[in-house]
Amino acid sequence: MHPVLLELTVGGTRVAVRSYGVFYTLAWIAAPALAAWAASRAGAPWRRALTVYALALATGIVGARTLDLFVAWRYYAEDPGRIWSASFAGFSLYGGLGVAAVAGLALARALALDPWRLADAAVPGLAAGIVLMRIGCFLNGCCFGVETDAPWGVTFPAGSPAWRHQLLTGSGGLFGTLVGTVKPVHPTQLYEIGAALLLTAAAFALIRRAPDGIRFLIFAMGFTAARWAIYPLRARVSVITAPEWFYPALYAALIAVLAALAAIRLRSAARPQAPPDRTPGPSA
Repeated sequence: MHPVLLELTVGGTRVAVRSYGVFYTLAWIAAPALAAWAASRAGAPWRRALTVYALALATGIVGARTLDLFVAWRYYAEDPGRIWSASFAGFSLYGGLGVAAVAGLALARALALDPWRLADAAVPGLAAGIVLMRIGCFLNGCCFGVETDAPWGVTFPAGSPAWRHQLLTGSGGLFGTLVGTVKPVHPTQLYEIGAALLLTAAAFALIRRAPDGIRFLIFAMGFTAARWAIYPLRARVSVITAPEWFYPALYAALIAVLAALAAIRLRSAARPQAPPDRTPGPSA
């Protein structure tokens, strides 16, 4: 855990540069830039591709905040000003991804670009964004897991979000937590980083000849399945007000939709194409 990257003195005021904000900013810059580069390598005009990705990201940020209003409404009820806050807190990943996907589809069609090809090209950018955001979470100590005795469990320091959670819930033992003892927890942030990297490699190494869109669908299905598997290992913090079943149901529904889309794409690619009409036209 390293929540502050560095401290600066600006005009006599000490300013802390926080890891969370830095890595989220890097994610929001790197994701559309890397996706546009990949799209240009696939033959798409990079300026138009970058426009699609950048605008999809902007709408996705709104979607991420909107879903978070439902998932953690108590957090916003305590201070409604948080709804419009420009801070990096208060975003739900799948609200952003869902809205960004719909916006990206509409923008791709408006700019005469192949949406499936753009979706495939977005995979490296999506993976980079997820990795950078979860590095920020890990350094900040948020999005941590439940207690574990596994040898790879991570022990955050006293004063961290994990310590406060164990103190408030009593899961760390009241006396031990009061004197600064923190039990190891699952590094769920690192689990998601690993899943994103492995699925990106699989999407491009295992299905090189797949129809357009399959790489994206495989990545999206795989990462959603990974989130579903990681969900029980993630600590449920007090601001979360959505029912326990909400995210598992959301993940199951998304996997079903993505699998159906993949089946449609594969069936469409396997369908024999009609030969071109070679009937000679009238002579001039």
